[in-house]
Amino acid sequence: MTHSVTTPRRRTVVSVLIAALLLATTGLCGQRSPSRKSKPKAAPDSTALLASCATGKASACRTATWLFLSGRPIPADTSRALGLLEQACRAGDARACGQTGWMLRQGKGIAADPARAATLYEVGCTAGDAKSCTSLGYLHETGAGRPRDMSQAAAFYDRGCTGGDKIGCANLGGLAVDGLTPGTDAAKATSLLSAACTGKNASACANLGRQVEAGAGVPANPARAADLYGRACRANVLAGCLNFGTMLAHGRGVKRDPVMAARLFKQACDGDVADGCVNLAIAHRQALGVPRDTARAVELFARACRLGDAVSCRLAPRTRSP
Repeated sequence: MTHSVTTPRRRTVVSVLIAALLLATTGLCGQRSPSRKSKPKAAPDSTALLASCATGKASACRTATWLFLSGRPIPADTSRALGLLEQACRAGDARACGQTGWMLRQGKGIAADPARAATLYEVGCTAGDAKSCTSLGYLHETGAGRPRDMSQAAAFYDRGCTGGDKIGCANLGGLAVDGLTPGTDAAKATSLLSAACTGKNASACANLGRQVEAGAGVPANPARAADLYGRACRANVLAGCLNFGTMLAHGRGVKRDPVMAARLFKQACDGDVADGCVNLAIAHRQALGVPRDTARAVELFARACRLGDAVSCRLAPRTRSP
């Protein structure tokens, strides 16, 4: 069966940046719930915040940004929120520069402008915001707002990682696993991914599983690899589901379970992972954990073909023959 070598780093970067935006703008997320004797925290005084922001206090501008994004206690206004973040950035708040870049990159409620986002990420990165460095690396990796350049992506991921952003470490390690950073050896890649996985980055756990399974930079350990793939899959990292399914299908590092393997292949295929469709097609063709169904196998090979798997394009017509 096909074994995936694809890990969706991009989704992880974006989701973490969303959380970072909310955390940094409110300054309130992640606090423990108040005890019954505690008085509830009063809502921020929007008038006072805006007045303080007008005097150049960057932290006030960032907090006011959250008010305009959430629509509490004032009407939601994405454009006004963006303006306040830009004001905080001009006042020297490096994190605000990165958050402004995030809003422009996403384009939710405003016109997306990846090139301008890249410029703001660079400002934030230069000013010492590690997350901005990671985000700029992502734009270089994907070719959004900056020319696609893996060496630049790796350099900015490294700056983000060195600055303490685990996502930067995870993405740098992921590039190394894919052979896109010749200067990073297997041991260094494994170390980066291990740190990020420990920091609960699920995509890093999936890539670390690949390293551990292959014995790249660390002794091969199929049981640990299966555990890492399972951990990533539980966080809906589809590469983890696909690879965990492969381990289950072969009984490698874990007890053989073709039924569960087929379920995981379906989960990956439903998420448009071509190898998941290929493996599920093979399972249906050979009655491995699912009923034998040649017609369904044909459909799945055709879907894998549409998703870019060239071999499936040849397998689909062959499967139709008796």
